[in-house]
Amino acid sequence: MKRWIARAAAVAATALLAAGFASGQQLIIKGEYGNKGGTLPPPGFYAGMIGAVSWADELVGPDKNAVEGPTLTQFVFGPVLQYVSNADVLGGHYSAMVVAPFANVRTDFPRLDVDDSTGAAFSQLFVSPLTLGWSISDPLPLAPGGADITASYGFYAPTGRYEPGALDNTALGMWTQELSFRLTSYFSRDRKWHGSASLFYDMNFKKDGLNWTTGDAFTYMWGLGRDYGVKGSLLSGWVGAAGYAQWQVTSTTGADAPAFVRANKTQINAVGPEVTALQGALTLRYFWQFGGKFTTRGHGLYVQFAMPLPL
Repeated sequence: MKRWIARAAAVAATALLAAGFASGQQLIIKGEYGNKGGTLPPPGFYAGMIGAVSWADELVGPDKNAVEGPTLTQFVFGPVLQYVSNADVLGGHYSAMVVAPFANVRTDFPRLDVDDSTGAAFSQLFVSPLTLGWSISDPLPLAPGGADITASYGFYAPTGRYEPGALDNTALGMWTQELSFRLTSYFSRDRKWHGSASLFYDMNFKKDGLNWTTGDAFTYMWGLGRDYGVKGSLLSGWVGAAGYAQWQVTSTTGADAPAFVRANKTQINAVGPEVTALQGALTLRYFWQFGGKFTTRGHGLYVQFAMPLPL
């Protein structure tokens, strides 16, 4: 019995320590794209808000064993501005986006015992200066209603509150460059049934004040759903399922990164329902995380609202 207790304590300590250095090191908001992820809105200026809340109550070690603990609540929210050009650029539309998020905590060491009551402060500015979107109306293999395709480049600037080792950081103190490719396929000629796949590759640079470069992340977000209501009416939208998977694909490097962080990579998965209303202006997604390795695990909510500006 004593040997079993000692072994359980060792597993718990390893998971707490390992997962405590892993999740939260990526800036991309997991679950921000779902159904119609590859579709740009019609040309115009748009303003809105995004918000994401996560409740993590498990730590998953490198061996995928999970340890329960207290709940760590993390949230991020902020205004969004987007422009979609009416001009033809390489056969598609040009778009640009800026997101200025605020967060309550973005810890270098996201343990479940972190005090998350430090208040919201500015986090890391996201800018996407180049997005191109194409809409294909002709039937395609497995997509009788055609498809929408979007490719973009963006970056996260090291703005916001950050100090190496602090537990109330709302930023991660590093530049991150992001490449993405997103696809919406329409499975019926009336385009009511659709599925989407959104791929992101995030390249992280060295943290300010530390010899520490977090490994790059590959994130896959997806959606599968159906439109409802009369097209063009205020009460129209879509419902379905959404999810994501994220893998750290390169090793963390640098003398200031602990050896077990450099030796392990994080991953996590999630799935849940999506409801979009008001002609696509309001989106809600709820996720339950599962699987995973070297990370925290729990559940979360993503909300987005955007409306065209009368310019």
